[in-house]
Amino acid sequence: MKHWAIRILKFSLVSFIILLAAGFGFVKWTIAETSLSVLEEKTKKENNYFTTINPNVILEAGSVVKKSELEAFHLFSAERTTFDEFYSQRKQTNELYDLKEVPGLIQVNQNVEMKNLLANDCQEIYCYQHYISFDYIPSIFWKGLIGVEDQRYLEHFGVDLKSIARAFVTNIRKGRFEQGGSTISQQLVKNMFFTNEKTFSRKLKEMVMSIYVEQKFPKEKILEAYLNEVYWGALQGIKVKGVLAASYFYFGKKPAEISAYEGSILISLLKGPSYFSPLKKYERLKDRTNVVYNKLIEENQIPNDKSLIWNDKQWEKWVENLKHREKQQYYQSIWRTLHDVEPTLPAYEKFVLIQKVADVRSKIQEKFSTAKNPQGSVSDISVKVMLGPVMENNWYSYYSRVERNKEKALFSERHQVGSTIKPIIYSVFEEFGKKLEDKVQTAEIKLQLTSGPWSPKEAHVMKEPEVTIIDALLKSLNRPVIRVASEIGFDQVETKVKPYFKNLKTPLREYPSELLGAMELSVGELRDVYSQFLKDECRKIKAGERVKEQSVLFALSDPNLTTVEHSVDAVMQKLRFFGKTGTTNNGYDNWYVAFDGKNLSVIWVGYEGERKTKSLGLYGATTAFNVFQNYYRDRGKRFTQFGCDLIN
Repeated sequence: MKHWAIRILKFSLVSFIILLAAGFGFVKWTIAETSLSVLEEKTKKENNYFTTINPNVILEAGSVVKKSELEAFHLFSAERTTFDEFYSQRKQTNELYDLKEVPGLIQVNQNVEMKNLLANDCQEIYCYQHYISFDYIPSIFWKGLIGVEDQRYLEHFGVDLKSIARAFVTNIRKGRFEQGGSTISQQLVKNMFFTNEKTFSRKLKEMVMSIYVEQKFPKEKILEAYLNEVYWGALQGIKVKGVLAASYFYFGKKPAEISAYEGSILISLLKGPSYFSPLKKYERLKDRTNVVYNKLIEENQIPNDKSLIWNDKQWEKWVENLKHREKQQYYQSIWRTLHDVEPTLPAYEKFVLIQKVADVRSKIQEKFSTAKNPQGSVSDISVKVMLGPVMENNWYSYYSRVERNKEKALFSERHQVGSTIKPIIYSVFEEFGKKLEDKVQTAEIKLQLTSGPWSPKEAHVMKEPEVTIIDALLKSLNRPVIRVASEIGFDQVETKVKPYFKNLKTPLREYPSELLGAMELSVGELRDVYSQFLKDECRKIKAGERVKEQSVLFALSDPNLTTVEHSVDAVMQKLRFFGKTGTTNNGYDNWYVAFDGKNLSVIWVGYEGERKTKSLGLYGATTAFNVFQNYYRDRGKRFTQFGCDLIN
């Protein structure tokens, strides 16, 4: 053999050894840097999704719940039955019945027990996922996935060489990247361990790990992992991840209830959840679903039943239901409930409160869009809530903006409190011998301050020349407050008001508008003020220093007589609870403070963006009060008997 041939042979052999070593090193390095621990942990679990570590939900006898909210909560719970079965069984035993006075509400006749919410396994913000084992995944999903994405899945070893060759030829012929040839295993490792960058090294890593995964896990576990990890689009601002979430979000059903055609819809969505989104252009999804469904029939993956194919009306009805659920935001409220780690409120009550906040924000959004308000976006409308037993220190707090610091929002950021403080001021007046039945003039009053003349304004024209103090309180009038304070003496009033409001500007005679709420407090500070006030007021009633029926506390206990009289509904108008609204800064700050005999609620609804207009057009009676009213009505707990019995 000639020397040049020997050199070529040696060079080829050395090159082959180097390439082999490099390839072996690349494989070892790829496997070493890609941790399979997450996948191993998930696939080893016994994922019976009908279990939850959280205590059962108890709906109390004598309470009320909203049917659509109960249905949404039930869907995400560990209950095995459908909601229709759950509801029908309890109607037959008279545990639940429809409340005729308010359509959509359910009266709870006997205590009803229901399993709690399933855990959210997705660690990302605004994302829902709950991992279920292969045994609980209906065959339409994995058969459909194999039939559409990887027909030789049961035969290949992680990489399908035939598909790669076919894709290569197709892409060359078309002159562009049209087919990828990836197997289900390749798609799984790409989604779990790699990025979407289209580089040769990433593709090699993907192939290496696909082969490795196929050697370590049985085929059904790979299908299980894929169907639990795959991205199925986003609804209600929540990323939908995995087959359970997709069944819930798109159809409001458990996976076992999904029909073969509905399963084909979900499989079709995987091609491009955004491009085939039913909320954008459902015709695309409809066409692809029919292709997928017929293909699965041809390949004998599903029974040949063409009667399951939806007609136009069925498609339109489904899309309308999706839009309706999108507007209701129930599933986002479920996510927020699971995301909220405060243990002081049971999950169902927490969900109801969060949903009531969403409802109010949605109504404000409608107001903005119909009125073409220059504010333009509801994203800056925020809601802050603090509620809990006056005599205990286990308060629950909620802030509607997840992206901002809740502690700062509740305890550091201050808002003008307005009329919310008037009950405290009138109680101080009683300390100086004023009675609620005393008369007070409503005419304009002018004070000469160091800063100049000042006169309080009224929101409405007053026809009566004088009213009783209790009427002035119930109608939240301004002039009577200043007139009575002037008669008593501002310095005298200051001595009693100052202990409640540490930051009160003094001397009060130079800042009389503070008696009308022209001061700023955080939600937490107003909570503390009212906690002390309620204890003081109840102590005076129990000590005989106040006649219960003539006290400020009981004067504001009938919602039919206060500033919320036009907002209170048929259920709540029969109940008694102390409550006071506050609307300040031309509707930019709206409050409602309430006490039911045990729990104090402080609710603020307002605009946190740049305040460009003179008025926002919102009121405490239609925003903050509605959060309170609808939450306490629908939370599945009996209303506490109003009084001072539980206050020491």
